[in-house]
Amino acid sequence: MAGPEPLSEPQGASYGEAPAAEQRVSQAARLVGFLRGSWKELQRVHWPDRRQVMQATGVVLGFVLVAGIFLGVADLVASKLMNLIL
Repeated sequence: MAGPEPLSEPQGASYGEAPAAEQRVSQAARLVGFLRGSWKELQRVHWPDRRQVMQATGVVLGFVLVAGIFLGVADLVASKLMNLIL
């Protein structure tokens, strides 16, 4: 009684690798799965309303203004100090 025949490898593929056509199908299926998963995640996101966006924008602009004033004053003081030294 003979045992099962060993599986033969497809032409051009090494052990453990799928043929090129199967790899393309697999990659396409993976891409579709990724896009579907991404779409589901985007539907679960709680998007901010207009008031929240305006409030966050105001906070960012306020911080930029304060940081700009601070850096401008620091630059002015540093340049005056350097002029006194030199």
